[in-house]
Amino acid sequence: MDRAFLAAVGIPLAVLVAAVAYLTRPPPQDRLDSGELFEDSITGTVFEAPEGTQPERDRLGELAFRAISYTPWPLEQGAAGDRLRIHVGPPGKTQPRTYVFSKVLPQPSQLVTVQLPRPLGIVFEEDARRKRAVVAGFVPGGNAEQLVRRFRFDPGLAARAPREGDVLRACTCTNIVYKSGALFFGAQRPERCIVVYGADGQKWPAVMAALQKGLVSDGEVTLVLERPVEAQQLGQLQRPGMQQEQQQQRGQQGRKV
Repeated sequence: MDRAFLAAVGIPLAVLVAAVAYLTRPPPQDRLDSGELFEDSITGTVFEAPEGTQPERDRLGELAFRAISYTPWPLEQGAAGDRLRIHVGPPGKTQPRTYVFSKVLPQPSQLVTVQLPRPLGIVFEEDARRKRAVVAGFVPGGNAEQLVRRFRFDPGLAARAPREGDVLRACTCTNIVYKSGALFFGAQRPERCIVVYGADGQKWPAVMAALQKGLVSDGEVTLVLERPVEAQQLGQLQRPGMQQEQQQQRGQQGRKV
């Protein structure tokens, strides 16, 4: 081979290796120790908190996140929103982490989490104006419909099943995660991880792609759904301590699910 050919191939390759090594280099330990930088122990993503702010952590000291697309973004301590615990991490080795969701519906609503095996058996429709995915129905005999039937007559469990009209806020899916140093001379290999995909404001094809990312062997999919609070349910939430009345109304509520 002549030198010109080697230079034409070797120089771009060397630049690429150097760029990859720079982008995936481990974060400076002194900045981690000082609290200037924060590294997520599961995804390996490194964050820098704005000066004078402290990121929110759960009772175990792990960062809390707001999911935006595939990125878990830390948020300031005390940020508004509901806290949900969702399992993330390598399949079979997931750990619960805290994710924060602010409600988007104009009327009183609640956030629920639903676990379903693949295939989900849910028909989603696009709300193009609001950039949302909405539950429009269920595949006959599918996993979602079976779950709805199982919980139909027990309002205490009905929140664990999807409903038509629910707004998809997030879902878990399987993604390739590159941790710090993952490509630097093979220090850490990229690995498949269960992550939370935040669906708010995302394009319809991207949301549909995220819902399909994963294998049956990866385990159940967690859906974060927001649904309007029914008038009867809202009255009960506003007047706590009504277990006896709830039991008396259970049959009537069950027929409405």
